[in-house]
Amino acid sequence: MSSLTKSLNVYQGVGILVSTLLGSSIFIVPAMAASLAGEKSIIAWLLTLLCILPVAFTFSNLAALYPSEGGTAFFIRQAFNGQFERFTSWLFLAAMPIAPPIILITGISYLGALWNLNEFQLFLAESFSLLALFIINRYGINFMSKLNTFITLVTLAVLACLIGKAGLAGAFARPIDLSMYWSDLGIVIPAVSLIFWCFVGIEAVVHLAGSFKNVKRDFPLTILISIGIVGGLCILLGLIVLKYHAYGNPVLNANYMVFLFNILFGSAGKIFVAVMAFCTCLAAVNLYLVSFSKMLYAMSMTGALPECFQKLNKMSVPIPAMLLCYSIVFLTLLVRQLIGFQLEELILYANVIFMAVYLLASLAGVVLLSGLKRGMACLSTILCSCLFISLGIKCIYVLLLCIGVMIIDYIWYHHQRMIQA
Repeated sequence: MSSLTKSLNVYQGVGILVSTLLGSSIFIVPAMAASLAGEKSIIAWLLTLLCILPVAFTFSNLAALYPSEGGTAFFIRQAFNGQFERFTSWLFLAAMPIAPPIILITGISYLGALWNLNEFQLFLAESFSLLALFIINRYGINFMSKLNTFITLVTLAVLACLIGKAGLAGAFARPIDLSMYWSDLGIVIPAVSLIFWCFVGIEAVVHLAGSFKNVKRDFPLTILISIGIVGGLCILLGLIVLKYHAYGNPVLNANYMVFLFNILFGSAGKIFVAVMAFCTCLAAVNLYLVSFSKMLYAMSMTGALPECFQKLNKMSVPIPAMLLCYSIVFLTLLVRQLIGFQLEELILYANVIFMAVYLLASLAGVVLLSGLKRGMACLSTILCSCLFISLGIKCIYVLLLCIGVMIIDYIWYHHQRMIQA
């Protein structure tokens, strides 16, 4: 795995991770959370941020010690055994048909709202965007990181303008009731489960840890700085959403940012934010697809997948693995075009998968880390367990995935043993 290029620094890392964490989440989740919990959504934001910090510390500590394209699956192998590693790899890959399409659909929906695109036109825009990303990614991680950093800087500048304008208009002077009672748990817990989507992406950038020039110094800084930036932005946006009541129905929830910019900056503002949302979502999809392709590459190196996924181009990009990832995402977009499904439901099912991955990584941290770092991993394990259970019946989805993964794993390795015999 050392054949992959080491070219990232902390600034490029923050650019990649922030663009991924912002992704679709910042453009839909604040309004969705407000629809679920009203003013109590601010409590949900604060609780989610507190819960994600131990998880972020655990991931950064593990990646600094064990940088690998295998990511979380490699941690699991070090802590337990190869069978657990393969299970974690397949579990992470199970998010491939869900997470990138959610983000891409969100970005395109902003352009669709701007130009009144119909469903088929949206599908075509999604498909051509996917093709553009494939062409860009053929030039390697360094080119992609610079592009993501540029998009992140533009996005942060635009969000700063929005927050500043709203602040001058008194959005943060409005008193918010932060009292919490047992009766509020029924709305706060579902909001926390949804808000978790805003911090999904840590596990994706872990696959790039081996691409950092100084992973022990730069990678933990990358994760913690990114969590701080995104957490702060999301809480401020949550307050603005409440101030202007930019929530309440699926259409408004999915395009609340356009609604806010139209109020604060006029029609020119909504055009700019639609383009910005599209670019930010595209950058997030980009990282996910790169991470999934690196996972396929790592699995092929360990014999869990055919050797064809080990092929690299001159820019050290695993083209066959990347082509499979893009094909799977395109199939999801095609199925959605044919039968349709709700975006919010997809987010919750994706969260179940990522929560299971975070829980496994936390358990690995308990085994591999020591001292205060182990204590943080223990806290992360407890919090991830609680959040996983809070997703309720959707946890069955992960259990079904577990059964499917074990069957695939058994068939593949039985086939491999027969060939070797």
